[in-house]
Amino acid sequence: MLSSFLQSLATKLVEEILKRVVEWLAPKALRSVPHSASPNCPRCGGYGVARWAPGRVRLLFVPSLLVFTWGFAALLLGVPATVLVVVGAVLSDGVGAMTVLVALLGLPFAATVMIAGALGLAHYHSYPPKRCHRCQGSWPRRERDEYLRSTRPVFTCGCGQRLRVPRAAGARLRCPRCGAEHAVPTPAGR
Repeated sequence: MLSSFLQSLATKLVEEILKRVVEWLAPKALRSVPHSASPNCPRCGGYGVARWAPGRVRLLFVPSLLVFTWGFAALLLGVPATVLVVVGAVLSDGVGAMTVLVALLGLPFAATVMIAGALGLAHYHSYPPKRCHRCQGSWPRRERDEYLRSTRPVFTCGCGQRLRVPRAAGARLRCPRCGAEHAVPTPAGR
């Protein structure tokens, strides 16, 4: 009976720690994205758009994708492994304190790796679209600065959801996450 109580206590503790880490890291990662351009196709909304990026940025895309995938997989698989290590340490004397420490420190490391990969992907997607593999649309070459100036600004709702500001004056925004309505910010308020 005591072991099941300790196991549920350890599980709840790890869940609460991960929830706090995600609540703290997710808004910071979303705000640190270096552009306001959408990674999706302007025509069909599909993901998988080739960009007018220089060669060094295109070479950065694949390692960033691999780093993001590795970090995400390590975080996804690390949570149950950490719970098992902590529960094993609590229930028996066979697991050392160093193993528990390494398991607990592995989760923030995996989250940091995942965020680093996401920032590399975001940098690639800040370049103008070249061709969409889904709808076969194509666009002429544009400079990155001109493209970023021409994209619609982003408004952040109180819940953290990022919303694109429509060009129409007097329009209202409705957040899809929390359902709150917002007046379109004036150009000075952006």
